[in-house]
Amino acid sequence: MTTRRAVEADVPALIDLAQRSWLSGNCELAPIEAVRDWIECDFERTRYPEIWPNVTVAEHGSRILGLTSTDGQEVADLWVHPSFQRRGIGSTLLQVAEEEIQFAGYRTARLCYTEYNVAASRFYRAHGYTEAGRSPGRLPCGIVRDVVAMEKKLNS
Repeated sequence: MTTRRAVEADVPALIDLAQRSWLSGNCELAPIEAVRDWIECDFERTRYPEIWPNVTVAEHGSRILGLTSTDGQEVADLWVHPSFQRRGIGSTLLQVAEEEIQFAGYRTARLCYTEYNVAASRFYRAHGYTEAGRSPGRLPCGIVRDVVAMEKKLNS
């Protein structure tokens, strides 16, 4: 597996990967109305054509297995294709994101996820993140749910 910056030709794969990963991580606990609205919103289809220059992908051969992006001190995206989860890809991408955040001059990395994504909670806690708070948040499509904020002090 290697990591590299995304190129514009990756956009369809980024969209597909983010959608599959969101569904895999959130569908078990999310109300069906939230899933239905998320599908109708199709947020990733507008997001990734705009942010692809800031995305790092993990790939094997020509297949994109995961992606990450940062925004200031926030890990804005971290998705691994459901078929390739629990193989260290997310850990590698999280490390890449933390290095970008640290290189930008921040000492703390932050991230958020929906309360529906129980696997995210376990993953981030195992990587040294602690809960910094919860607040009601709105999905891009308007569904309100709890957003869990986490943070981690980075090594200087």
